[in-house]
Amino acid sequence: MEKMEVIFMPGILFLFVAWGIWIIATFILDKNDPFRFPAAIVSLMLIILHTKSFAIYSFHIGASSFLLLFSAYWLVYQGTWLKKIYLFFSVMIIMFGYAGFYLLELYDPVWVLVDRKILLSGGLFMIGWVLYPASLLYRYAAVVIGSLHGEVFLSVFLSKWKIPYTIGSNEYLDVFALTVSALLTVHAAGRILFAAKRSLEGKVKGKKQMVH
Repeated sequence: MEKMEVIFMPGILFLFVAWGIWIIATFILDKNDPFRFPAAIVSLMLIILHTKSFAIYSFHIGASSFLLLFSAYWLVYQGTWLKKIYLFFSVMIIMFGYAGFYLLELYDPVWVLVDRKILLSGGLFMIGWVLYPASLLYRYAAVVIGSLHGEVFLSVFLSKWKIPYTIGSNEYLDVFALTVSALLTVHAAGRILFAAKRSLEGKVKGKKQMVH
């Protein structure tokens, strides 16, 4: 069976999503929304940094990965110790799942019948949702921290065989963009459905009161 793969220039999906978030945060979100300015500035900085990378010893690191890690840790640093312990184990699960998928594909790519970006983003989305069904912020933080630590694990592991691997490359950013798009889309759909349900319940109660 042929592998189904959608070919895009690495990083183009990320740029599309990042520009979309910047436009929404800058022109659409309420000015009093506490996440409006952070979302706008982070997305703009990610767009600027996505082509930059640097080397630490023999490891190549995408500049955007540091900003993503900082944003994820910033969102959860005020949490309780219990939440931080749970986050630690969540990150471990995501990290080993992410790295394991890549290594399994490297060992036997035949079984990967769909584009790896779609599979990886779908897997990250589902694991994040299972681990944090009620918190979008922690879901985002766990996915970012876990996947980027998975990138570090892969880089260290592959360096033993002299296989070059860039941590937080444009390919990773595409996976990140697809995952975040899915998280935000489902979250927004849930908010819309909840608001519609509340509105419908209010109309039903109003009609009952008029009848009585």
